[in-house]
Amino acid sequence: MSHTYLIEALAPLVFRSGKPFGVQSGADGGNFPLPSSLAGLARTLYADQAQRDFSSDLRDIAVLGPLLARRSKNGEITPLLPRPADALYYKEGESAHIIRQAPVFSLTDCACDLPSGLLPVQTRRQLAGKPVPGPQYWPLQRLIEWGKDGEIAFDALKEEGLNTLDIEERIHVALERKTGASAEGQLFQTGGIDLSARRQVEAWAGHDLVLIGRADVELRDDLVNLGGERRLSRLHAVAENVWPAPPENLAEDIRSAGGLRLTFATPAIFNAGYLPGWLDETLTGSPPGISNFRLRLCAVAVERWLPVSGWDLAAKKPRAMRKAVAAGAVYWFECAGEIPEDFIPQLWLRPLSDQEQDRRDGFGLALPAPWTPIIGNG
Repeated sequence: MSHTYLIEALAPLVFRSGKPFGVQSGADGGNFPLPSSLAGLARTLYADQAQRDFSSDLRDIAVLGPLLARRSKNGEITPLLPRPADALYYKEGESAHIIRQAPVFSLTDCACDLPSGLLPVQTRRQLAGKPVPGPQYWPLQRLIEWGKDGEIAFDALKEEGLNTLDIEERIHVALERKTGASAEGQLFQTGGIDLSARRQVEAWAGHDLVLIGRADVELRDDLVNLGGERRLSRLHAVAENVWPAPPENLAEDIRSAGGLRLTFATPAIFNAGYLPGWLDETLTGSPPGISNFRLRLCAVAVERWLPVSGWDLAAKKPRAMRKAVAAGAVYWFECAGEIPEDFIPQLWLRPLSDQEQDRRDGFGLALPAPWTPIIGNG
């Protein structure tokens, strides 16, 4: 049985990108936590509370998340998920709009080098304006509406969503080992994501940001270190309904459409880059844990890859860097056979990365939505 937890940051949280010092410009550390950060926290806390050694079996503990959420004055939790990769922000005249990208069956006067059977993705209408910045985190309900091919007003999303995470920058000095004094001329800068009360937007006055996650072990409420520099956070158990639930009639809508789109809420790790390893050479396969559900990949919308590394506490050495598909990536699938009866619980916010350990760490949580395949594809 999974348990749901809420994490309140008591100070700006530092999550470095994995780049060595001197490579990046400006402060490093203001990155959204990877799923492995929450997994490491949950397993370390469980080992401490249960008086367990840091042995390999701790890695068997499955953890989901973290997901960002907005907490109102009365304690209401609204999940905020990364902008889907098929949504673009454009300004035409004095108004900004959200432009949808979608798979197309054919393109005229051009060609592409996509794998055989994979459709190109392009905007649904001609653009006369220019790209503009917009919310990088969407309320879950808006993401569900978008997945059902709904139109969303840019101004409404700007008020309800979150443009970006606030970054607090701090300047540090290096210390001489022998004297404990500051080393001359050796300064470095870090940035931490600030989840404290929001004041920039009137609708957000008094609201703060929290992280939510799930683990299949029971943890006692505690103060924890999440991220670098031993910054403190408060972890406590919350009701199960805090974790996002699938919309009603989702299974029926997918059956009726004959296909689905998967939007990744956390980064996913696949052996073949952006292509899931559970697909064969015809781009057909079954998601992990649903062997009787056959899907054929039709199109993909992905952003720039995300570096994933970290520290192996058991081996006491750094992990090798891997490339992950960034959260927000969208994959369109056609149902290639019979749709099983009870597939939503095995698909909704379940990890779909290739390796079992990556799935236990929470990489590749997917949000399914109905999609009608393009006639004539394949």
